[in-house]
Amino acid sequence: MKKKGLAVVLAVLMLSTLFFGCNRQTIAQDVQKENYNGRVFYEIFVRAFNDSNGDGKGDLKGVTQKLDYLSKDLGVSGIWLMPINASPSYHGYDVSDYYKINPDYGTEEDLKELLNEAHKRNIKVLMDLVINHTSTENQWFKEAAQNKDSKYRNYYIWADKNTDVTEGSPISAQPWVPLGQDHYYALFWEGMPDLNYDNQAVRDEMKKAAKFYLDMGVDGFRLDAAMHIYEDNTKNVQWWKEFKEYVTSQKKDAVLVGEVWDKTPIIAKYFNGLDSAFNFPVADALVNMAKSGTVGTGAFAIDNAYQQYAAVNKNFIDSPFLTNHDQNRVMSQLNDVNKAKNAAAILLTLPGTPYIYYGEETGMTGVKPDEQIREPFIWDNKDTSKNSSWEASKNDENTVAVNVQLQNKDSLLNLYKSIIAVRNNSDALKYGNFELLETQGSDIFAYKRTKDNKSVYVYVNLGTQASKEKIDLSKAKVLYSNKGKKGTLSTKASLDIQGNEILILESK
Repeated sequence: MKKKGLAVVLAVLMLSTLFFGCNRQTIAQDVQKENYNGRVFYEIFVRAFNDSNGDGKGDLKGVTQKLDYLSKDLGVSGIWLMPINASPSYHGYDVSDYYKINPDYGTEEDLKELLNEAHKRNIKVLMDLVINHTSTENQWFKEAAQNKDSKYRNYYIWADKNTDVTEGSPISAQPWVPLGQDHYYALFWEGMPDLNYDNQAVRDEMKKAAKFYLDMGVDGFRLDAAMHIYEDNTKNVQWWKEFKEYVTSQKKDAVLVGEVWDKTPIIAKYFNGLDSAFNFPVADALVNMAKSGTVGTGAFAIDNAYQQYAAVNKNFIDSPFLTNHDQNRVMSQLNDVNKAKNAAAILLTLPGTPYIYYGEETGMTGVKPDEQIREPFIWDNKDTSKNSSWEASKNDENTVAVNVQLQNKDSLLNLYKSIIAVRNNSDALKYGNFELLETQGSDIFAYKRTKDNKSVYVYVNLGTQASKEKIDLSKAKVLYSNKGKKGTLSTKASLDIQGNEILILESK
């Protein structure tokens, strides 16, 4: 019986093989899957994003209406749609039917239209695929619960005479849920019974569901709870290898991005089976650096992640982010627009495919419970009919509304736009190697990205004090500066990096 409890993973970093000092290694990243690597993606909770029909709930047509904001204004070239399948919950992470669109969001035709319009704008679309568990409202589970002889009984995990139904796990105090005289396994919540992947029929069902959306035009999947299919990471990776082989047989350039919420050594294992994985340790490092105003252990955490991923797959593609729909919003953690700008500047110049959680670019706030970190996106502070109203918003519309932010040249949104534009026009930032740089100040985070002998240097002063920094260039072109530096700089001696300065240079 699988999943009788999740083992506690002890992550031991192999410090003896890594050097954090003058001889930092350069991490090679070959350009692989250019349809994914290097792009900037945007995570959308459809219910909260844009309401096209005035019912207060965001929908797929609403997303389609705002594709120009995403591609032309902001500059992103990929979107991740949080769950859009039929579900009894507001969030959708308990699927009742894998082949139906949530009626709150629209129809299958609305999804096809969204995909078509996104592709016209060179926007790739990843869809949340929630296949670790279903809803108790799913017909499979209903039949399994009602009839022990149903073929769907073995789609789920049921206790037997040897099962300790009081056993807990790191996620749930008691994941075995009583149902009459039976108990079923539901790691996350009693309304989300886990599927049994030891049953080939379940594996085939999930491949069939993936094909349904790939045939429709979806470019790949964000894989929810990717490390919880089994309690064994090795078995998980084997399943994802099998799934990836099938998916790419149906669409050769489809992308699989896994949610593996764990430490770096565990995430690294999944680069054996997936195209990419979300980098939770680096997200923590970015937020902590910005919050503390100093580099601290952040540089090591980032460099170490790349070292470990490359050891597993030299062609790894990282998926960095700041926060997502399960975490307190980054602005609520930082409470300072300069700190938010610093975090964003680093995120958007790192290797791989950075993700922006909707509203991060305008400084939306929100702390748990979950509904309050998934509040309506604020488009307009005057014509509030343009904003969805599925949940009451605690955000200050006069601060975070898109129309307000666009009018302020120093706004957070305009910083996002500027740095994404720099990234989009630089092969070094999209595809280049990553190398940490030595700095004089402990508040300066600096690194070099190199592709085809062209290098981009990124300096972010996380603190408020200026620092003189040496650079190994005689001349450098300023790609971005929030402190007024322009044109070509002579850097033979040193550069003054002001407090909270973000400086991006290109070798001449």
